[in-house]
Amino acid sequence: MFGAVAVFVGNGLLWAVLAVVIGNIVGSAFMAYHSAQGPALGVPQLIQSRGQFGYYGALLPVALAALLYGGFFVLTAIIAGQAVTAVIPGLSLNVAITGCALISLALALMGYSVIHKAARLATWPLAISVVALSIATAHHGGVSWTTSGFAGGPFVPAIAIIATFQLTYAPYVSDYSRYLPEDTSVSSTFWATFLGTSLSALWSEVIGVVLVFQFAKQGTLQAANSVLGGGAIAALVLLVGALAISGNNSMSLYGGMLNLITAISSVREVRPGVRARVTLLLPTFVIGGGVALLASSNFIANATNFLVLLQVGFVPWGTVNLTDFYLIKHGHYDVAAFFQKRGRYYQDPGSGTHRGFAVNALVAYVVGMLVMLPFINSTWLTGSFVDSLGGADISFIVGFVVSGGLYYLLMRRYRVASAVPLPGPVGAQVTGA
Repeated sequence: MFGAVAVFVGNGLLWAVLAVVIGNIVGSAFMAYHSAQGPALGVPQLIQSRGQFGYYGALLPVALAALLYGGFFVLTAIIAGQAVTAVIPGLSLNVAITGCALISLALALMGYSVIHKAARLATWPLAISVVALSIATAHHGGVSWTTSGFAGGPFVPAIAIIATFQLTYAPYVSDYSRYLPEDTSVSSTFWATFLGTSLSALWSEVIGVVLVFQFAKQGTLQAANSVLGGGAIAALVLLVGALAISGNNSMSLYGGMLNLITAISSVREVRPGVRARVTLLLPTFVIGGGVALLASSNFIANATNFLVLLQVGFVPWGTVNLTDFYLIKHGHYDVAAFFQKRGRYYQDPGSGTHRGFAVNALVAYVVGMLVMLPFINSTWLTGSFVDSLGGADISFIVGFVVSGGLYYLLMRRYRVASAVPLPGPVGAQVTGA
């Protein structure tokens, strides 16, 4: 479905596929560098953001993550519902969306271990289904790989949107890698993450691009049903996909719950347990489920606009985070202070942190976000510089350069002081990476 977005913005077949390839390489690289932070610090990514934005300033990426989890719960529930209705055309899409969302809720309520067990069980059925769809798509053929029709206007935005899809995992990718041994090298974590996520997303997104051109008058999942012959095999593949998608969407609910815990724990203690899990899962489920029922009618356009919105929010955050970790502090953080309301990340004049807000990081973030706006090209917003660029959306590049460069300049004095290791578990390999 997300591969189809590269076509929706106006690219031909070859250029859409190339945008998918470049976007996955760029987005996966950024995401993998976030993943490599996990073994060194051993804390969730959004908790670690207190090291850049301050104890209370980190509520900014927490708010962004709430949008992320809720938005992806909406989009993924719609995709799962569409997969079901592609098999059962007479079924109401709203009923299918609700049923798939309830599967996600059930898994999330059962907890982290059950989610992972379900994922392991789904791996081979889903892999076989993707292979079957790949073979059917290749066998069908009927597409032209011409090099004509290139236009920078749709090509650059497609790269940015696909890259953003990968980058949206950055707020919680180190939530997994943090369980690795502390001496795990940056390179091994980076390459395992980069290759796993880029190759898998690239594979499925290319299928989505090709299906759009093979069945131009059908939706992507209806096209998958058609290319598989519309019989029992097609039904099995799509239903396996719907179940796997619903299972994956449980992580949006579970991540949303952890995100709320992060926010609440900034002001009061949160005791983990069944009551907390149920209470904090429901906001994402109820709001997201309601929005999913409203947003399903124009899915591709809504998905594209949502990814553009995430691009504006997460590119400056990710750039500040990576600049601080790799270029300013070289992985040296006071991990204990991440959990201290009056610790280093509450008051540290040397890094510009006052009353829990790291001014330098917040300024770099806001400025980076604002300078992106004139370069955005979406149905929600067309920036003032877009026409002069031939319709190309280069906001991703502008946000990265401005927010990262500004933060580096604002923190250049602190960068020298960071040569002295701070307390806490530190991955020594980061310094020499």
